[in-house]
Amino acid sequence: MGGQTSRMVREIVEDSTYIIRQTNRATYERSRAAHEEVQTKLSELRRLNEELLQSAESDVQRSEVFESFQSAVGQQKKALDEQVEGFAKQFELPKSYQKIADAHRQERREAQIKAEQAAETLKHPDKS
Repeated sequence: MGGQTSRMVREIVEDSTYIIRQTNRATYERSRAAHEEVQTKLSELRRLNEELLQSAESDVQRSEVFESFQSAVGQQKKALDEQVEGFAKQFELPKSYQKIADAHRQERREAQIKAEQAAETLKHPDKS
């Protein structure tokens, strides 16, 4: 009977050891799978973080390009305005000539009004 008991104890120990090994293996496999999943998620997060950093950098670059473009356009506009001003000044009369031209325009207007009034008087002579 002692041999049978020791055989039963040995079988129980072997079964227990087998169960422990299987449990440890399952735990190890779950742990390894969880570790791989965590590593995958970490690498994905790193990739997303890198994309965000690159996106921010490209936004900054786009902003800088836009600002330099606006600055260049502003400078070109200013240069063109100065050229237009210089071009217009070529045809501008000096002040003395400007006064003569204004007086001439005024005389022409007055003469035209008198001519229209005279024509009107000739059309309707019986009103006077």
